[in-house]
Amino acid sequence: MRLFSLLFYLSFNYFLCVFVLSSGDLTRQKEITTVVVLSGVVGKHHYYQPSDLHFETGKLYKLIIKNKSDSKHYFSSVKFARSIFTRKIQVNIKGGKVSEIKGIIDEVELWPGNELEWWFVPIKTGVFDDLYCRVRDEITEKSHKEMGMVSTIYIK
Repeated sequence: MRLFSLLFYLSFNYFLCVFVLSSGDLTRQKEITTVVVLSGVVGKHHYYQPSDLHFETGKLYKLIIKNKSDSKHYFSSVKFARSIFTRKIQVNIKGGKVSEIKGIIDEVELWPGNELEWWFVPIKTGVFDDLYCRVRDEITEKSHKEMGMVSTIYIK
């Protein structure tokens, strides 16, 4: 009887370990969608909306970046890019997938009226205050960063 109890106990613990470990399977995660809008008016102001972005390590995100302004913009943060695993960037036009880019990405450039999806998993915690746009305004000749297009990314 003791042998049976021991075998049952070991079998149950093995099953429990297998179940717990498989629940962390990143290939089965449902993505968390976050939207950031690149906004602005040439000659006046440029900004990211929302101004701060929050993520958690180990979770799959689909960051939708939309350019709703009248000029192109960069989404550029080297510190952020080095703290995530990029699965892909997907370019969509009129609701259809046009291309996927894979590998290490430091920045993306997006023209007016377009959007893309950046799929990633944060792998390092931190506060990254280097998100900015380096495009120059056509009227003021200041960088969009100088005109307020800066943001902070938090990964916990």
